Amino acid sequence: MAHPIHALDSFFYTSMGVYAFESQCEMLAELGYDGITVSAWSGQPLTDLSLLPTVKARHGLNIAALYTVLHEGRNDALLRRIFETVEGVELIELAVQTSVNGADAIKRSIASLLAIAERRGMRIALYPHLRHVTHTTQQVVDLCRYFNHPQLGASFNGYHWYAGQEGQLEQRLAAMKPWLMQVVVSGSALSQLGWGGVATMEPPDRGELDNFALVGALDRLGYQGSIGILGWDYGGDVYLKLQRSLEAMRAIDSRLARHPDWAVAAT
Repeated sequence: MAHPIHALDSFFYTSMGVYAFESQCEMLAELGYDGITVSAWSGQPLTDLSLLPTVKARHGLNIAALYTVLHEGRNDALLRRIFETVEGVELIELAVQTSVNGADAIKRSIASLLAIAERRGMRIALYPHLRHVTHTTQQVVDLCRYFNHPQLGASFNGYHWYAGQEGQLEQRLAAMKPWLMQVVVSGSALSQLGWGGVATMEPPDRGELDNFALVGALDRLGYQGSIGILGWDYGGDVYLKLQRSLEAMRAIDSRLARHPDWAVAAT
């Protein structure tokens, strides 16, 4: 199927600075993207979150998600303020990077954020991330099963799955299926030159990771949601990278529509 495609705002973080949010939205709208994921890091977010409710009307873009990171015992109060005040966001992707007080404290932090999300009609998708506390898809699935809450789910990131060398794509996706709320992809090659000395982040038609097979597996799973494109470490001309990435993803959808069995063979 033809998935909506959104871009993560990490495309716009370059060695020369960060593009203004208005420029980000204008580029994505001109190229034909369906949405954007906005990041809110610890401390003051680089993007003025008060702009988010007007993005759809001004640019025709969906806010696919707000991405943020929990450092349990360090930024819990900040995250609660973001959850309490942000508007124009239905899904928050939450990675758990560090913890001061351990697994039980992480669960208490998630529970406090989940209570806010429930009251405000938002969902939380836990985000497996290389070298974070929630490193693997299995760890995220275990948390989803523990809370068993309809507004808590999981995000699958093809880069972090591949860089973490979890393998067993079909099995990992099947395990995530009851909770799967969001998907992010990237081209990648295992290399010490990549992020963290582990793997590169590239446009989806480059590297060793076969995104045709990955999207085919998502289609067989029945996933019909948006697919995000990870943009970190790209550098160069951001607009051209965005253009190339969108064209690659549209081509994958088109090829799968004509030849769904090809992706089965690839896995």
